[in-house]
Amino acid sequence: MNDEELIAKLKITSKDRVLDIGGSLKQHDEIRIDTLVDLHHPEKAPYWPSKLKARHFIQLDIARQKLPFADKEFDVCLCTHTLEDLYNPFQIMDEMSRVAKRGYLATPSRGKDMEFSHFNLTDWKTGARRQPGLSHHHWFFECQNKKLVVTPKIYPILYTSEFYITQWSGETECQYLWQDKISYEVFPSVDTHGIIKEYRDFIQSHRDKIQKGPVLFYLDNPIYILKECLKSWLQR
Repeated sequence: MNDEELIAKLKITSKDRVLDIGGSLKQHDEIRIDTLVDLHHPEKAPYWPSKLKARHFIQLDIARQKLPFADKEFDVCLCTHTLEDLYNPFQIMDEMSRVAKRGYLATPSRGKDMEFSHFNLTDWKTGARRQPGLSHHHWFFECQNKKLVVTPKIYPILYTSEFYITQWSGETECQYLWQDKISYEVFPSVDTHGIIKEYRDFIQSHRDKIQKGPVLFYLDNPIYILKECLKSWLQR
């Protein structure tokens, strides 16, 4: 959702105190953020540094440290494309429920984060390969019956042939609006056979949105190959 849609959906007013978790890389333009919490200040954010737009900034490791706010201190809490990056996203989800009255979470959709990337030489410096989603993501998120279902993203499983998704035509984001509390359920990561079955069930139930193909040896669209070669040459 863009800022205008979030304002409408969450009924954000000028009097609401809004907390942004992990938003240094992409700050909100139309929503007045009272406090931004992140590991990096926006001016020191990797890739796209920018001036701080929020009224206050607090540097915090949200995977380890609790938020330094009172219960329900904020009217709204926003957290977009952050949870999937964390080894432990559950503490901060509980903390957001504690300090805010309502909020919005967004992550890549599960199908999008299982889709193998195009030919890539430059982004991760790991050679010409495809990878499922982004390599620093650790969890899949899905919205089911007003609840977030969180499943471990296990790369060795995704690199087996039955999970070679080369095109996903479903939703690109998992978007979750919550009131009072974030409701979530976690699939246990220790049950490897259970995870494989769960991955298979996802593939089966979304087969109309999935296209499979080779990912280790393949001929990609020449446009992507030329683009990567040009980027590699410019970065020399």
